Amino acid sequence: MYAIHLMQRGGVIVEELTRGERKIFDFIVDYQRKYSFPPSFREICEAFGFKSNRTVQNYLSILERKGYITLHPGKKRSIRILVPLGIPVVGSIPAGSPIIPQQEFEEVLNIDPAFFTADPCFAVKVQGDSMTGAGIHHGDYAVIKQQSSAENGQVVAALIDEEITLKRFYQKGKRIELRPENPSYAPMVYEDNPPVILGVLVGIIRKY
Repeated sequence: MYAIHLMQRGGVIVEELTRGERKIFDFIVDYQRKYSFPPSFREICEAFGFKSNRTVQNYLSILERKGYITLHPGKKRSIRILVPLGIPVVGSIPAGSPIIPQQEFEEVLNIDPAFFTADPCFAVKVQGDSMTGAGIHHGDYAVIKQQSSAENGQVVAALIDEEITLKRFYQKGKRIELRPENPSYAPMVYEDNPPVILGVLVGIIRKY
């Protein structure tokens, strides 16, 4: 299974969080956005009604292990967020023919991901014109909710032989078809070695 890592080291992936872990992490992120510095253990403890800092420490240790934060022992505000406070742009998705994805963020869009989804997401900059019929144009930023499956008709980011592309997804039995939204391009059909779904489209960001 493939995932999009949001760590700053070479690759780009973090593990998914449980509901409780997500609440702690979201609190840390919201606090950082509001005050420009992270909360202390005591502030997290008070916010969630925990009886001791040990519970906070356990949660933070998990967030650190999963790649969302790092801790600096001995400091009152020891938390440093590793996941970008915005939507990371991961390489480019060509909307004509796939390209090999890049491993590092090209930039981070200063937009709250919660505007699009409560789940992990990333963005890719569209290249080409094969999805213009769906209102997706060259230069757009496609916001992708990270997941490994899709329903028929959804626009997906798919990984094909270590390359990624943006197409509309259809499946019937073992046959998978990735359809462009431009009659100048032919559908991509797979029955063996199916493409890996990285996520589904949840929004488009366009600069004028």
